[in-house]
Amino acid sequence: MNAEHGEQAYQTYQNPLLTPILAQLLADAPVHKLHELMQCLANQGCLPDWETTAEIQLFRTNFLLMNGLYQLQQRLLECGTWLQVIPLALQLVPIPAGHPGLQQADPLRDYYLDWRNCFVATQREVELLLHDFWRIYAARPTLSAQVRRQALATLGLRDTATYPMIRQRWKQLALQHHPDRQGDALQFMAIRLAWEQLRDYSSAV
Repeated sequence: MNAEHGEQAYQTYQNPLLTPILAQLLADAPVHKLHELMQCLANQGCLPDWETTAEIQLFRTNFLLMNGLYQLQQRLLECGTWLQVIPLALQLVPIPAGHPGLQQADPLRDYYLDWRNCFVATQREVELLLHDFWRIYAARPTLSAQVRRQALATLGLRDTATYPMIRQRWKQLALQHHPDRQGDALQFMAIRLAWEQLRDYSSAV
């Protein structure tokens, strides 16, 4: 599709990746990463190929993935499931009481649900976007030693715990304390926060 196809074309474009993305999210792994999801779909031959530069090809592929994730986020919400859209931590979780759902502002969601942003971006704009992404990624915050120790202590682990050990312990405690299993909701939230801190800053590297 080209930019000159007009506003109607953008409004009627259908994302071909919704079903394959959902299939991957429902696979065994509880947490997925965007680049791994992209590779899986590429191996299955699901990713479209545009006659354009490599940079725009990458940009549009990423756009389709993010657009698909945000579309699924909206649809799964109706089924009582929240799709957490964090590139390094894509995850399906039950919706807790008081969750804001789609009412909470999300500029990324607005950007990726607007098809015009996919097909009108110029080569220069894509290069700037990629540059900004890597600049922000390189400057991302790291988990302080104190916060890491506190998070590990919450999970009952020592400072020497590896990521597989942390993940296994999180699964054990989540099953034990989940409110749906008559567990303590506050305790569950505490161990979930500890897991998210350790996961987002440790497993991503």
